[in-house]
Amino acid sequence: MKPSDPSDRGRLLWTRGDAAGALAWVNETLDRDPANLKALLLKGEILLEAREGDEALRAHERAVEVAPRSSEAWNGLARCRHALGDDLRALEAAQEAKRLLGEGENFRETAPVYLTLVWCLRERRLYQEALDAAEEGLERTPDAILAQWATTVADELAEAQKERC
Repeated sequence: MKPSDPSDRGRLLWTRGDAAGALAWVNETLDRDPANLKALLLKGEILLEAREGDEALRAHERAVEVAPRSSEAWNGLARCRHALGDDLRALEAAQEAKRLLGEGENFRETAPVYLTLVWCLRERRLYQEALDAAEEGLERTPDAILAQWATTVADELAEAQKERC
């Protein structure tokens, strides 16, 4: 089976554990097409996992420049910022990704966007807001991982409320 997008080959290599090969493939793809959104997002993921935070952030910021109306691009930026500990800016990017969900094919990113929102809100100890986001996301699309995080956040909210008493 031939991948439908050149960056799909990079994702396949990365999934198989060949990060160097995947990064080389993605860079070749970007040399041919510097605006390839999938390749930019994959490059950011690979670099983030390799603990190359500044380079990963640049790749995700470039993805947003290339596709400013893409929930996937904004969500990638949010996840990158979250991983780098910049949860306030991560939350802003995740909120933009959520805002764009109603446009075009962005609905496909509903579960990942809401999951990122939950993570960012939870990290800031905004448990009720995180739970609300999880429940809203689950109303829009069923997702087992999002449901699991809703349960986790609900437990954390209950624990935080006990501590206040």
